[in-house]
Amino acid sequence: MTSPLALPPTGAEAAEDFAFVWRWLLLGMATGGWAGFLVGGVGGRIAMFVLRLTSTDSVRGTQSDDGFTIGQLSGATVFLLAVTTVLGMVVGVALVCARSQMPGSAGAVLIVLAAGTLGASQIIKPNGVDFTRLAPLPLACAMFTLIPLGGAALTLWITARWSVWWWQNPRRTVLAALPLVLVVPTFFVSIPFIVVSLAIGGMALRVGRLRQALTNRIGTIVVMMLAGAILVAASVALVSDIAEIV
Repeated sequence: MTSPLALPPTGAEAAEDFAFVWRWLLLGMATGGWAGFLVGGVGGRIAMFVLRLTSTDSVRGTQSDDGFTIGQLSGATVFLLAVTTVLGMVVGVALVCARSQMPGSAGAVLIVLAAGTLGASQIIKPNGVDFTRLAPLPLACAMFTLIPLGGAALTLWITARWSVWWWQNPRRTVLAALPLVLVVPTFFVSIPFIVVSLAIGGMALRVGRLRQALTNRIGTIVVMMLAGAILVAASVALVSDIAEIV
């Protein structure tokens, strides 16, 4: 039996192409959502808890850059966990798309480094509360660099394992897609993202030249160059910000 995650042959019906994109879209959102929740959300809170213990008592009660009060568990914390889950879903789709063009361990490493470094460069800012009042600053920078790297790595790791049974085992698929069931109805902005992603992916497979590019070396070269450019630009920005902070 053909895997539901296998690319339909050229000339397949439009419904088959869109179904293929739909299955991979949900897989990327599910794995990214779990990684965003566990690494970005829970991991981020653990990192802040550690920094609260290593910092002076004056930081307690201060509002962090993420909008929650340091040292308190509140509704803002729950909201932050939901936000990291949604962000993880979006990133998960991007990582799954990139991974389809860059198989192998080298491709995985490049994807993780590019995505993780880009994420860290967006989190670590010299003028924020998290990187001015929390101490020690090198520890703060290290942890919030590792978190997005870990999130990207976990997303690819889960995707590789779940793709074996995804859609073929309905019960496991539904349980794995729990982040979508809980978060998507709350964050309606994710619904247009799903619709647009499905439309773009499906239409790309319906255009002969694009489909050909996605299934040969052209797609691999383009994605590799893009990932490399992101890694270089994000690394420069990240190193510059960390140097200013510490």
